Amino acid sequence: MRSEKCRVIFFLSALPLMAARGVFAQQTYAQQTSTQQTTEKRPVIETPAMRLAAARNVFITRTHGSRVPEEVISSTIEGWGRYTLVATPDKADLIIEISSTGDSGVQVSSSTKVEPESGREEKTSSTRKDISPTEIKMIVMDARNKRGLWTGTESVKFAMKEKAKENNLVEAAERLASKFHDRVEPQPK
Repeated sequence: MRSEKCRVIFFLSALPLMAARGVFAQQTYAQQTSTQQTTEKRPVIETPAMRLAAARNVFITRTHGSRVPEEVISSTIEGWGRYTLVATPDKADLIIEISSTGDSGVQVSSSTKVEPESGREEKTSSTRKDISPTEIKMIVMDARNKRGLWTGTESVKFAMKEKAKENNLVEAAERLASKFHDRVEPQPK
């Protein structure tokens, strides 16, 4: 009987220890799962601004129009010092596509038609000045997934003389490069 009494006393004295051990085990498990959840790498959603800031290498290409905007924007970005220009898109973090539209030029057309009454050919010619606005467009894409990160468009002022046209094209390209610069490195207000 005495051994049975000893077992009961031992069991009763061990009961609080076993209960405490169970609670401790639950707390430890909860802490471990909480720690695992916070240390697991969650995918970081990269915003366009984050990608533009993280990029280092840039590939610049002209897709349409004059070479002047491409040359101006390339030299501006190279002089900026933030990005390094690379020769191929596979070495780039960003791809910049530059295009220009419109060509405020003179178009001359001529046509010949036969007069029904006289049967004579009549030649007509017309000169038309195309004054459609020229625009420069710059698209900045992530080189990895071709996702658009920034797009800007700048209108070119109209000019009659060739030298003035080129100057206006250069000014518009500089304004566009400046807009991109301000997007990547906003000026403090």
